[in-house]
Amino acid sequence: MILYVCSYVVRTPFFSEKRIDLKEMGWEKLSNIIKNVFSFGGNVIIHKTDADYSEEFERLAYSDIDSYSMVCDSRYGYLFGCSISENEEYPEGTYLRLVNKIAKNPDEIYIFEPHEDEWKAKYINQDLELALNLFKDIYEYGELSFESKIMFK
Repeated sequence: MILYVCSYVVRTPFFSEKRIDLKEMGWEKLSNIIKNVFSFGGNVIIHKTDADYSEEFERLAYSDIDSYSMVCDSRYGYLFGCSISENEEYPEGTYLRLVNKIAKNPDEIYIFEPHEDEWKAKYINQDLELALNLFKDIYEYGELSFESKIMFK
């Protein structure tokens, strides 16, 4: 069975949860998590997963298909990426990043905490409403809309 599950980390104050069924969570809770991650740093990831009940382990076993993630450093903004498995649109699968087309210095490097990852400004966004709309697409339709995908590279 195909499920959509959410895992997230809010850095300050630290709080995290793993593999919560998206429909059980509800849009209101998900949108509040996104706002907290945006404000305080952390990450949100939604996995489209094939889940089967394992009799041997008496729990669900997950096989992830696609993932949609937002990584946020509260000083700079967020990165939004999608890992898409093989399908008709992407026969070999792909990884897409949201592009900030209004970045003043697109090649400027920002260092995201806590792992000191380096990212170019062209991939860092500050528009919270855009992030909420992208996650709303995934919540409602199980994928990004065509209008959303054209913002990715």
